[in-house]
Amino acid sequence: MSAALDIHGARLSRRAFIGTGGALAVAVSLPVKASPTAAPASLDATTAASWIELNADGTVTIRTGKCDFGQSSVNTAYRQIVAEELCVPLSAMTTVITGDTDRTPDGGGTFWLLGYVQNLRKVAAYMREAALELAAGKLGVDRKALSVKDGVISGGGKAISYADLVKGQDLKLTIPVEGELTSPMGLTVKGEPPLKPVSEYTIIGKPSANPMTRPKVSGEAVWVGDVKLPGMLHARTIHPATLGSKLVKAGKLDGAQFPGARLVTIGNLLAVVSPDEWEAVQAAQAVAAETQWSDWRGLPGHEGLADHLRSKADWTVFPSRDGASNKGEPEKVPAAREHKASYFLPYHKHAPIGPMVTLADYRPDGSVTLHTLSQNPQHLRHMIARMLGVGEDKVVVRTYPGSGHYGRSNGGSAGSEDEAVLLSRELGRPVRVQWMRADEMQWTTQSSCALADIAIKLDKDGRIAGYAAEHRVPPMQDDRLVGALLAGLPVIDAPAAVTKDPFQNGINEMQDTWVYGNGPAVHEKAMSTWQIGEKESPIAVGLRDHSMRTPIQFQQNFPREVAMSEAAMLAGKDALQFRLDHVTDPRFKAIIEKLRTESAWDSRPSPAPGARASGKGVVKGRGMSIMLRDNGYWACAAHVAVMPESGEVKVERMTMVADVGIVINPLQLRRQIQAGCLMGVSQALHEEVSFDRGAITAADWASYPILTMAEAPEIKVVFETNLAAGNYGQGSESANALAAPAIAAAVLDATGKPVRRLPLRPAYVKAALA
Repeated sequence: MSAALDIHGARLSRRAFIGTGGALAVAVSLPVKASPTAAPASLDATTAASWIELNADGTVTIRTGKCDFGQSSVNTAYRQIVAEELCVPLSAMTTVITGDTDRTPDGGGTFWLLGYVQNLRKVAAYMREAALELAAGKLGVDRKALSVKDGVISGGGKAISYADLVKGQDLKLTIPVEGELTSPMGLTVKGEPPLKPVSEYTIIGKPSANPMTRPKVSGEAVWVGDVKLPGMLHARTIHPATLGSKLVKAGKLDGAQFPGARLVTIGNLLAVVSPDEWEAVQAAQAVAAETQWSDWRGLPGHEGLADHLRSKADWTVFPSRDGASNKGEPEKVPAAREHKASYFLPYHKHAPIGPMVTLADYRPDGSVTLHTLSQNPQHLRHMIARMLGVGEDKVVVRTYPGSGHYGRSNGGSAGSEDEAVLLSRELGRPVRVQWMRADEMQWTTQSSCALADIAIKLDKDGRIAGYAAEHRVPPMQDDRLVGALLAGLPVIDAPAAVTKDPFQNGINEMQDTWVYGNGPAVHEKAMSTWQIGEKESPIAVGLRDHSMRTPIQFQQNFPREVAMSEAAMLAGKDALQFRLDHVTDPRFKAIIEKLRTESAWDSRPSPAPGARASGKGVVKGRGMSIMLRDNGYWACAAHVAVMPESGEVKVERMTMVADVGIVINPLQLRRQIQAGCLMGVSQALHEEVSFDRGAITAADWASYPILTMAEAPEIKVVFETNLAAGNYGQGSESANALAAPAIAAAVLDATGKPVRRLPLRPAYVKAALA
């Protein structure tokens, strides 16, 4: 190959002939906006960053900056997508390198099957086209006469495998990429290489087992908590007494009782370290008991939260946003009947079953390597570099399996990373920080609370004539490093209307797409304010918010869907038929009809025959909800039993119906929906972050209860592969958000009384029924 070949905007060149082996490696080209300090700690995205390698032995290596959080997308769906585009057997996809900033080319932390997987998909398509061009020259066959199957290119009576094609050559394919590597959104592969037609798929759509399941279960996998380094110290952090406390005086460390321990103070960051972990735990507890902190009372307390959102929070400090489907003036529409109500959601916690662990190794040259679990290692790398005041080339993040936390680190930070780095720098030795359960509950972020006012006007036929909604939700993305805040070191901006970091934008949009047709007058409004307590806190912490599964849309869909069920009852209509009468999208009509069948829905108006809100014994009801999220169409039915005398709610059955477009791995999708549904049931029945005037008081699984196995309902999942949709939908989101409004609607059906706040704990339900 004497000159570079143009491959649909990419460029293929030979770097050298080599004696044995061989590979076709993919590099990326400008325009990539790279930080001027970023280089050796990452594969160079502007010159030689390999995403995929076709190896001389016929195997394929994938590299992606995305990390697996247990949903198995990286190890199943990614392999299937790349194998499909390359036209190689799935068994050839032997190696997937994920997350590590020095061994992968891209960044960005979320939207895996919507956006970022398109990077690898396009790279694979570029590679396939490059291989076809190479084969045409080597075989002397017209390019248009060639095709690929199972890694073998054939045509004109000739054939050659990918392995033989690259043998003895060092080939470079340069493809166009844009973006900033260590920004929250990472890089994007550009160009339009021809993608494999959906009609020709042979791998996508087939069940594929997760190759990481057995190693994790058997103990072969190296979890983040397993990582050890020579000379490593164990640390336990002593966090302030409140979210606004400053350190007055550290407690005394008893050297005789804890001879190997050492107390470290960096601003308001206090920790005990020791070569022995149990000594570090005991010493930290002893020091904490005597440590003096300033008092602070800048929170409303969780019992006053709804009133605070209603009457005390300033909703004018951030611009409001109108819904995309707004039209007309609902307040001026005449109505035969009208439903008006307010709905409330508390804070939910991003609480992993196992607390966070980070091991940091700070070196004398100012470089540091973190061993941790992160959903966005490249942006974490950026934030650590900013905190330390060093170039990004000085920071490497290595990732491992660990306890997932539902989006808490999609901007990089989960909690303990920066504390480990600061302690390692202070002591000049590797330091392993493992948070205790209380640290996880009280010092990490939470999913935002919400207050909504809904008004639905019905005409004389019981159809929606006007719909108005105001949604009040604090910001949803605070990625600031909490240890750096305590230490008084540089962090990225807090959520605000105008920030240097767009990912920290505090303005809430209307995320819950209007799906109820074009007829009614509609006005939806989303509002935001400062994070509660942040401006009042002397250490600028407060109740830090962060996106969790189905962010913002959960907070907006819950009130809308509960209100729709109440409006259906007001109209004297069946809740399922009421929705069916209003949606216009054929995909929605199809899944609602399927929900009717699959859930054995009994068509009738609410409340149920025999419904009652008092007395002994059980009453039963059913409710439903729908959602359009990320091109995925969802419908859910819940069947519940309510004990009016005690207020107890038991969820007996959940039915989920989904059309998420092209299903990559049905085995994976079914598990994701089941798990998301259980999470939603837990949020609906139990979950609420409790806090007083200064601190979060939910410190463990007793004060922040979650669903138990004994409470798990029967779950039925129904979905279809919709090839005509042409997109990959999300399966790990939506399921959790759908559960809560369906369960609340089922309680309405069973009792005839609305429940307009979560969680449906007995005391709250009894108050609603009264």
